[in-house]
Amino acid sequence: MAIFWQSWYRAHMETVLLAAGQSARMGEPKLLLPYQGKILALHALEAALSVSDRVIVVTGWYREQLGLAITGLAGLKSDRLVFVHNPHPERGQFSSTILGVEALGDCDAFCISMADAPLVTGGHYRTLLDLLGGHEAVRPYCDGIPGHPVLCSAVLRSIITSAPLSDTMRYILATRDVLRYDSDDPAWTTDIDTPEAYRKLLSSSAASGPNRSNHHPDA
Repeated sequence: MAIFWQSWYRAHMETVLLAAGQSARMGEPKLLLPYQGKILALHALEAALSVSDRVIVVTGWYREQLGLAITGLAGLKSDRLVFVHNPHPERGQFSSTILGVEALGDCDAFCISMADAPLVTGGHYRTLLDLLGGHEAVRPYCDGIPGHPVLCSAVLRSIITSAPLSDTMRYILATRDVLRYDSDDPAWTTDIDTPEAYRKLLSSSAASGPNRSNHHPDA
């Protein structure tokens, strides 16, 4: 474990947290929905902050409400927290990804993560960091479904920012040296896009109780 942390401190990782969506399928701002005493977005943000030098939150729709909920109501203020606004979120998720990656500082690796993934913990990020090695990226999978966060080496930074808006991260990763990490942990692929998914999340939480941890998943 000591070796891991020494390696991580040398790595200087930052995270791009995508929070610009319209929540069209949810029918209301999903990132502001409550879960275990916090809004959904706060779970994802706190996990990212626990392991990242900086977290760049890319907002779009509901910019004011989300900013107020995070820095105002929740009182989360940090010089490691940066907000970047996408003025055209209707151009798609990759447009937000480009803006977030452009805002990265001097880092050796970066994660692209989703603000509607409340089950991801710091342990999930550390699992990916352990695996990166000389690869250009690591992507988790659960039951064959690609998940998040995606950990990228610095070499992908210019490739992402120079790509056309018509590209996607899935397309870019398909052409690169990406380590596939297969897991049976559904946290990697649990995103809350619909009322049904939100009800399932709440039901699961009520049945099992709080189960968020900074330990490595699949240990």
